[in-house]
Amino acid sequence: MIETVMPIAVQGALLSGLYALIAIGFTMIYSVGGVLNLSHAGYVMVAGYVFYTMLQVLGLPMGLAFLIAVLTGGGLALATYMGLVRRYLYNPVVVYISTALLAFIMDHSMTLAYHLASINVWPIIGGTSTFFGAYVSNNLIAALIASWTCVVAVLLFVRRTQMGRAIRALSMDRKGAILSGINPDTVNLITWVLSGALAGVAGVFYGSYTTLVPTMWVMPLVMSFAIVIIGGLGSIEGSLIGAHIVGFTETATTMAIDPRLRGVFVMIIMIAVLVTRPKGLLGR
Repeated sequence: MIETVMPIAVQGALLSGLYALIAIGFTMIYSVGGVLNLSHAGYVMVAGYVFYTMLQVLGLPMGLAFLIAVLTGGGLALATYMGLVRRYLYNPVVVYISTALLAFIMDHSMTLAYHLASINVWPIIGGTSTFFGAYVSNNLIAALIASWTCVVAVLLFVRRTQMGRAIRALSMDRKGAILSGINPDTVNLITWVLSGALAGVAGVFYGSYTTLVPTMWVMPLVMSFAIVIIGGLGSIEGSLIGAHIVGFTETATTMAIDPRLRGVFVMIIMIAVLVTRPKGLLGR
């Protein structure tokens, strides 16, 4: 029994942490600018490929490859905001369509560069460890620690720093925040870069957790929608709760029931939340 439960617990916690990284950035962008960035999961995919290229093709040190991948995620988000979203910030239909098209452009770009073959990314830390008689990959443990380190750092940033308070103020009352002297463009800019960097971190570990394929951005995007709907759109704390519900449900389904049912029970939970509590668990 313990040999079945422990891998589910560890991998569920890992997947929850990775989904939390993606969903928090997704939520922050929406709460500050009212924008659903459909290209957000594309940053995850591109960062994974950049990490692979820097590490396994060019032979750069792992730390440097990791840093470049994270900067790539932040840079893509910055370019998306400055070059596309900024001028259409108050036209959500244009933003939704254009960011969705951008995700497909990134998808096809990676397809042209790397073709459709699955690519295995080297683990950050090799080997396995034993927990209560169950063998767990050290790479999964490293991903879990890194994910939660980033999540805690973001929460502290949002709650303890002046810019973090500006982000919260703008998400609560845009007009009041502007009248109090907060520059919404600066806050949006920093929020987008931060969310892209989080996507970059998630891309490195998500790529080493699964395999790299150009379409790997689709599932994180779908799960991000499920997470923010369950937790409450615009709530960072709700995204954390939703990420764990989704992560553990998906892991238990694939490991204990049938991998072909991956995502089915998550969608059932999402529908139940929409019917019974449309604003989500902690939405407002």
